[in-house]
Amino acid sequence: MPIRPIDLQTMLMQMSQVGRDQAIEKDGPAVLAAQQALQSQKRDVEAKEAVTKPEEPSDGARAVKERGGSGSRPGGERKEEAEGTEGGEAESGEEVVRDPSLGNKIDLSG
Repeated sequence: MPIRPIDLQTMLMQMSQVGRDQAIEKDGPAVLAAQQALQSQKRDVEAKEAVTKPEEPSDGARAVKERGGSGSRPGGERKEEAEGTEGGEAESGEEVVRDPSLGNKIDLSG
């Protein structure tokens, strides 16, 4: 089948389009890889800036629990310590000294 002049004219008109199509096909994988890298980088930045809940330790120390019951107060001190014991001694036999001004004043002068 011979090439006719009309075929040559049609092919010459479409040469620029063929060149663009081949360039797109050639650069396609590189552009796709660049887009995936950009999306991965965005996800990494968002994950770094996101606030997450702390992880629960699987092994190790458990959380500290406050003792509850009739003998404790919200401040963590027992009734006997809060009310004061006779003779200034606690149940363990140690002397407990209480100063009413202790902890009420702050020295800001340094």
